[in-house]
Amino acid sequence: MKIDFENIRRKAGVLFDEQVMARASRLFKKLKFELVDQPDKKERNRKIILALTLLFMLDYMMYCLHTRTGVFDIFPPIPSLDERRDIAVFLPALDGSTIFRERRSIPVYDSDEKTARELFSIVVKGSRHENTALAVPADLFVKKIWLYGKAPGRKAVCVFDLEPVELGRDIPVVLNSADRFIEALEKTIRNNIPSVKKIMVLENGVPGTKLWEP
Repeated sequence: MKIDFENIRRKAGVLFDEQVMARASRLFKKLKFELVDQPDKKERNRKIILALTLLFMLDYMMYCLHTRTGVFDIFPPIPSLDERRDIAVFLPALDGSTIFRERRSIPVYDSDEKTARELFSIVVKGSRHENTALAVPADLFVKKIWLYGKAPGRKAVCVFDLEPVELGRDIPVVLNSADRFIEALEKTIRNNIPSVKKIMVLENGVPGTKLWEP
């Protein structure tokens, strides 16, 4: 029995044109009208945004399928607002020679680095009961925090890398206030993060700089 491949190819071509190309052409014309030729500009923009959103969602789902990742793994767990703990923090006084203690309530974080960032912010802001702003006269921004040398049974060094510190004009500087800030920060960190034995503060990666004193 001789198979007429030419006839089969011709019929397959006709079937493809009728069933696939015709539908694709109609779909293309509809999309062109909705996304390009739509006279209502507001409606057209809305549909373009929806189409792009759907495209990104499908792309992300395909990524999850290939990497065997859960669709919702991209979202971090939501911390419970009720999980807080009362702690003691140490703050620099305005005399440049002493530090003092206050009680605070902070969230329970899932890492020591996040806890250290919260404690750093508390020490920078100072007392809730009196104005101690001049004890830390500069705005301090943390670039990165990490625990160096952390291992089972071994305490680590908590390293704070800060953005370059800028002190505004005409802001009076309390003598030794930078040293008292470091002292208060280290005592606060060690008191509340048992895995830390000491701290190190870097300014743009450089250790040992005076943060705001000449």
